[in-house]
Amino acid sequence: MRHTVTAVLIAVVATLAACAPSETEGTSIPRPHVAAGIDGESLSEGERRYLDDVLEKAPGSKSGAGWRAEVISGTKADLDMTFDGERLTFCKGAPRRDQDSLIAQMGRDEGTFTFVRQEAAREHLC
Repeated sequence: MRHTVTAVLIAVVATLAACAPSETEGTSIPRPHVAAGIDGESLSEGERRYLDDVLEKAPGSKSGAGWRAEVISGTKADLDMTFDGERLTFCKGAPRRDQDSLIAQMGRDEGTFTFVRQEAAREHLC
């Protein structure tokens, strides 16, 4: 009996140890970059999280929809340039700007989407 319990526990632990988080992070709903058809294998987890964060909020604006279309149709090199641009714009000593100042400068649509990108870049790319 004791050996049976030990064998079952070993089997359960081995099964759990073999499990790795998938692109769906334990849910049946794919992450936004996967649903958009972007191959995330060559991206860092921070880059994937940045894309997921912005892609979830992108369709709500005209500038967001344009950005989404560019990111989805782009190559890996295009994505790398996007990430580098976001890091330069929002990470490397650039002052953090609030949503109201961005809206005042750029208009509601573009300012709101720029704020979304800024926050996602600061959280995931910097």
